[in-house]
Amino acid sequence: MRFLQRVAVLAATIALLGEAPAPSAPSAEAARLFALTGLRTAAVQSYTSRLHVDVALRSFPYLSFHLDGTIAFKRPNLYSVHFEHVPWFGKGFEDLKMDPLIPSTWPEHYDVTSLSHDGDRTLFEMRDKVDGHVKSVHAEIDAAGLRKVEWAYVNGGDIGVAVTPTFVDGIPVPAAEDADIRLPAYHVICHATFSDYKIVSENTVGDAQHAR
Repeated sequence: MRFLQRVAVLAATIALLGEAPAPSAPSAEAARLFALTGLRTAAVQSYTSRLHVDVALRSFPYLSFHLDGTIAFKRPNLYSVHFEHVPWFGKGFEDLKMDPLIPSTWPEHYDVTSLSHDGDRTLFEMRDKVDGHVKSVHAEIDAAGLRKVEWAYVNGGDIGVAVTPTFVDGIPVPAAEDADIRLPAYHVICHATFSDYKIVSENTVGDAQHAR
């Protein structure tokens, strides 16, 4: 029971926070689009946000629980989450990296095998740079940034994360994320919401220095 619980918690947190196996240089257009996502937040030096996550196992042991925490972003591409008061079976997962949810970092990790457009979204099919457990990666980006990423595994499982964006001080940031984890041994879903963003940009730094 304890082993199953810890595996399910690990799967849910991995999926929600994009901790997929790391993915070579994408096509010229893909590289341009990945770089463009970084330009949208180029003025941001750092930000923090409160994070609230509801997790439910749709397979045995049919648990559900809530997690609260804080996310933090700081250049260059340091993106992490700290959970508070995790359940006993989640010990060891209090601090996690979220860098894989930053598209501008993907050229370091993935080969882009195809690129297409569907309305205002750009669809990427990618593969892991190093062969492993991941069969393929599908991602969707629009003007607000990352909207969806899905990892398909060689064992038949898949993990998907859908992002609902919002704008704070003109900066695109996640308002909510929904993860659906379907692996051979279990099925986990989770819903995360973000609130109380505090953003430090070049403008705010400049205003503070000017005020002195």
